[in-house]
Amino acid sequence: MKKHMLLVSNLIIILSVVVGFIGMVYKDTKAYQDLAEKHLENVLSLADTDISKHIENSMTKPVMVSKTMANDEFLKTWLMREPEKRGNNAYLGQLYNYLKAYQEKYDYTTVFCVSAQSGNYYYQDGLNKTISKSDKHDVWYYNFVNSGHEYDLQVDTNQANLNSVTVFVNFRVESNDGKLLGVIGVGLQVSLIEDTIRSYEKDYGLSVYIINVGGSVNSFAGSTDIFVNEDELAERTGIREKINMNRSDKPEMRWFTSVGERKCLITKYDDTLGWYLILEKDTNSISSEFQKRIKSNVIFMIISLAVCIMVTTAVFINYNQRIVAIENTDELTGLSNRKLFSKQYAEFVRKHRDHKKVLFMFDIDHFKDINDSHGHMFGNAVLAMVGGELRKTMDGYGIAARWGGDEFIGVLAAEPEEAGRILGRFMDSLKNGENADLGGVTVSIGIAEVSGKLGAEQMIKKADEALYLSKQGGRNRITISKAE
Repeated sequence: MKKHMLLVSNLIIILSVVVGFIGMVYKDTKAYQDLAEKHLENVLSLADTDISKHIENSMTKPVMVSKTMANDEFLKTWLMREPEKRGNNAYLGQLYNYLKAYQEKYDYTTVFCVSAQSGNYYYQDGLNKTISKSDKHDVWYYNFVNSGHEYDLQVDTNQANLNSVTVFVNFRVESNDGKLLGVIGVGLQVSLIEDTIRSYEKDYGLSVYIINVGGSVNSFAGSTDIFVNEDELAERTGIREKINMNRSDKPEMRWFTSVGERKCLITKYDDTLGWYLILEKDTNSISSEFQKRIKSNVIFMIISLAVCIMVTTAVFINYNQRIVAIENTDELTGLSNRKLFSKQYAEFVRKHRDHKKVLFMFDIDHFKDINDSHGHMFGNAVLAMVGGELRKTMDGYGIAARWGGDEFIGVLAAEPEEAGRILGRFMDSLKNGENADLGGVTVSIGIAEVSGKLGAEQMIKKADEALYLSKQGGRNRITISKAE
């Protein structure tokens, strides 16, 4: 019922405007304008969700790839031995091949490495230059190193690619005792990122801007279609009053009036990327069109309102569907959440009442150590990978959900032994193939055969006890609970 409340409430508002419009057309012009702005706020909120998710998804992977390289023992050893191998083309070739492999695998514009000992700037095609404090372009390196940050993102010109404007991910490379060995990273041509964002601008009829405040200061003082500074933002939007920026990751929506034009702005800070995302949309086109139609033909305006009702209803229906999906789906793994699984479990048991069924629970081995060693972004990547493999494993066999933290739960229409084989294949998929670059993730699993005599909570307790035995027995194994 709750998921329809927003739609019903807004339909009532729209219908009230229609009824009022019949009696007093001019008096209700302001009411319609308020409704139009509310509609724009909802459209803008939806656009913010879509665009934020796209930007985070597109930039998280380059950060993770850079971190993987920065922690690679080959790279650390190579940088430590660089001075003694000076002039050794075979030794240099090892690094070039290493950088080239990452550049081709992920189709990055540039994959680079700067040695702290020699100042040499290497990239996938060879030695680009030796950085120097006297070279204004190289200020990015010294500012980044002095910042003490593990990584940052910068928009800068790419001297290894005809000075094209590029988004760089810079990551510190340190020896095991904390000594700086250099900086490793990747570069993505800014036009590739902006082309996708422009498609969102066209779809939603708005303008998108990004202010990079997390990156260290570099020599690039210009702007692009999307990446701007605060002064350029004021000029582009025409908003002269101060646009407050705070470090909150929650979207902040505000209305401005600029030269008689009403504009709605959403600002949000992404702490992971160090970027402000700003979405801008104005209401002038709607207001002027409404005034034009109301003056020319009342009947025509009523038709337009009818169209508005249909469009607004469709938007709110879509919005409610998204809310329902968000409430019942774990965003990180794409699996059902705990709330939905409780309902699905009862339905699954009833549907398969004539077949053997098992309930299983598992968690990721040493997940806290993964988070502590590699950071929460890497931990989230592991959770997402486990969720993806679990979805593929469950296809046609049963249902699964993220129970909480690194713990997962599911139910299979299978004998306990068959369930063990299915989940065994799942465990193999976590350690091999495409997931090998995440370090060979292992899980500990507990399986309990579903009994009609036991309720859901009792079954979960049995599966949890079996899971505990798997962990107690050394982890990376499956324990099947004895039948009642």
